Amino acid sequence: MSSRRPHIGLIALDRWRGGVIYTHNLVRALSRLPESERPRLTLFCRGTSELFDEVADLADKVVVYQSLLDRMFRATRFEVEAQRVNASIGAALLREAAPELARVARREKVEAIFPVSVHYTRLLPSAIAWIPDLQHCFLPEFFSRLARAARDNSFPALLRDPNRHVVLSSRCALDDAIRAYGPPLAKTHILHFATVPLPSWFQDPAPFVAKYNLPPTYFIVCNQFWIHKDHLTAFRAVAKLKSQGLRVDLVCTGPTQDNRHPEFFPKLKSQIKELGIEKQVHILGMIPRADQICLIRASRAVLQPSQFEGWSTVIEDARSVGKAVIASDFPVHVEQDAPGSAFFHMGNADDCARAVAFFQNKKEEDLLPFSQTQHDARILEFARTFMGIVNAALSRPSLEGAETKIQPQPISG
Repeated sequence: MSSRRPHIGLIALDRWRGGVIYTHNLVRALSRLPESERPRLTLFCRGTSELFDEVADLADKVVVYQSLLDRMFRATRFEVEAQRVNASIGAALLREAAPELARVARREKVEAIFPVSVHYTRLLPSAIAWIPDLQHCFLPEFFSRLARAARDNSFPALLRDPNRHVVLSSRCALDDAIRAYGPPLAKTHILHFATVPLPSWFQDPAPFVAKYNLPPTYFIVCNQFWIHKDHLTAFRAVAKLKSQGLRVDLVCTGPTQDNRHPEFFPKLKSQIKELGIEKQVHILGMIPRADQICLIRASRAVLQPSQFEGWSTVIEDARSVGKAVIASDFPVHVEQDAPGSAFFHMGNADDCARAVAFFQNKKEEDLLPFSQTQHDARILEFARTFMGIVNAALSRPSLEGAETKIQPQPISG
């Protein structure tokens, strides 16, 4: 067996906050591997590497690339549309949606690259695809017609390519893909990502509670204010408990603007007022990530009412610092099965109130004990599963001690 380390190109996901966090965690997890298992890693950033500076030292090299249209329209309202046009031109002329990336990847002699989301990758070396979720199939109202069409073009093309390796974030996502597009011909892999905590996350959280003028006891929701995140069920649960004589405070972090539904957040604030819980709901918006994690640690529990996730980042964040989670019974949340979890029927405020009241009344000593050793093992499993996928894509045997998920058999339905 060759001991030569594979050279992986990792595409920095910068279009949404979850993608930035995903990239950071994967880079950090790979850096935890023993040297004999650790790959050479080049991080490819489109236009700027600023969002990835804190993990740059963990990569062997950071390469910034951009197209002519990127240079012309960067930091303008046409930036995303220019990227789409550039991808369309490349796909039509070269059958390669990212020719600029392909050029620098080949220059750097990268052997495999992850993640891609389109099937036009003729010039990229061993391009491994990622389908995080099939939300557009189940909640189509939250996507534009163009966005739905793009996914319904790319995803089945990836899954029907017998030479393609496709990563999905959960068994639930794979089952959804089979229901939507039929049994895959591609080689599919399930990769459960894990959060890699930083030392700064374990400092005394009391100053952060004081910084945001929060009460000593609270629950926390860490989601964008998007419709499917279902903050309203959490707010109705708080109101229900208030009517029963139990005060519960709820802290909310995350962006308050949804460009697809700009009216949603103002409407949600009106509903908070109508429920009579303005003094119990503390909306902080976007805050530094270290602040957010310290507030998670100081909370009674994380509340995750979302009605759709590919793999919930906040549940993994909570797990990484030993904080219990109260989650809707959406199948991905159940699949994540964070230690000490409690579940409520999705969208059911009464059942959510029941779960919250249970944690509100729990004694401190009965809350979840945290095992750093167990979480460190989970991080290594994440990294080794990823490396098993890379080695499969390169037709190389997995490194000793590594494990990869066996391709599931297609299911009916």
